[in-house]
Amino acid sequence: MKKKQIKALTSLVVIIIALAVGYFGSGHLNIGQAPTQTSTAASSSEVLSTSVKQQPLDFKNKRQMVMANTDALGRAVDSHIQLKNSQEPHVTREPLNYNPVGWHNYDFYYKKSDGSIGKMWLMARGHLVGYQFSGLNDEPRNLVPETAWFNGGNYTGMNDSNTASMLYYENRLDSWLANHPNYYLDYQVTPLYKGNELLPRQIRLAYVGIDKNGQPLTIKLGGGREKTGNGGATVVVLDNYAPNAKINYADGTAVNTVSPK
Repeated sequence: MKKKQIKALTSLVVIIIALAVGYFGSGHLNIGQAPTQTSTAASSSEVLSTSVKQQPLDFKNKRQMVMANTDALGRAVDSHIQLKNSQEPHVTREPLNYNPVGWHNYDFYYKKSDGSIGKMWLMARGHLVGYQFSGLNDEPRNLVPETAWFNGGNYTGMNDSNTASMLYYENRLDSWLANHPNYYLDYQVTPLYKGNELLPRQIRLAYVGIDKNGQPLTIKLGGGREKTGNGGATVVVLDNYAPNAKINYADGTAVNTVSPK
């Protein structure tokens, strides 16, 4: 074979190898790798808009509880409290009989930490401002359908170490009040809906401490979701979802995404 032919053949081989590397490296072929999957219960990353302004209540040196009226669809809109530790409720908890609009419940399968399969109710009738602060249980303006996983941090029981849950923030705010008995906590909770959907896709929390002179005190609870809001408040937006369900937020129905086997 002549030198020119050898050189041309060598160049052709180099080009073929380069094209092959580019093709495989681009992800067209995954050798020894599992295909990428998208979870049907993935939480959203976009914060939904609302007409409800995030702003602490005016300081009046007394306990305040302000709730917006339910909207035309019967949905809770906003719940806001300002209180000291000594003003937390000490009353017998009344039964919860009210079903918020869009309420459905399902006994769904879920995967336990050991890989086995359990079964538990998907939804909870969730308080916006928690009962430990408000003392309100059967109040339509303070109730929305929430997944048990989001509300209590677990499929069954409670887990306040779950930073994606309401319970994580509620328990730490309660502890903050106990550790600062002379200060007030301003706590605003706002459900975020998409259009006319009956279930909120997200819940916005806004919290700030207030000293005896009415000056704001920043509260940081960790969890990796906190941002700075209006009036010195810290703001967190949480997703109302569960890893074992695909939820139709328009009407509150849901489909189990975990198989019993």
